Amino acid sequence: MPKIQAATVAEHRAQVQVRLVDATEQLMRAGRPLTAATIASGAGIARNSIYRYVASVDELRDQVIDRYLPQWLDVVDAAMAAAPTATERISVWVHANLRQAADSGHGWLMAAARPAGVTAVSGGAVDRAHLDMRTAVAEAWLDVTGGDSERAAVATAMTVALLEAGFRQLGRLDPELVIDQATRAAAGLITSLVPAGATSGTR
Repeated sequence: MPKIQAATVAEHRAQVQVRLVDATEQLMRAGRPLTAATIASGAGIARNSIYRYVASVDELRDQVIDRYLPQWLDVVDAAMAAAPTATERISVWVHANLRQAADSGHGWLMAAARPAGVTAVSGGAVDRAHLDMRTAVAEAWLDVTGGDSERAAVATAMTVALLEAGFRQLGRLDPELVIDQATRAAAGLITSLVPAGATSGTR
């Protein structure tokens, strides 16, 4: 039996679990590949031992995302709820997500979560994040387009792509510039895609 460095086996397992998640987070922050070997090395355990604690590397990735995303999404939801119109909710969605990434220092998290272009397959934290983020802006677009689901789907995909582009730029350019330009771009997208005669007063 491996030597434990805690009062009980349960405490030892809990400590190792935390070290594994911490090591995974550090790799994600650095943009390095997540493998059993790199995570185990960072946690100070043998590579094969990792599977005594988790079923897969993806499970550890989900646990890192679960550390931060609930609060992130709550902040974005609150900002959207305060917007007076559906069209403004769309711009606020872009602005609030980028502001969270810039102010929290968690831009790396969204790069790892990749809210656009990923097909949900595992049902884990990453997939839940994609769904939660897209659902909020998709509902706003559905309101703006008067329930036109096809038009709303196209507009949602474009808005999410805009946000993802903003996330990529946050680490390279002045965050205030990125947030301002992305929010302006969202407003321009709304202007170009809102059907003629539609109002912005729907909630």
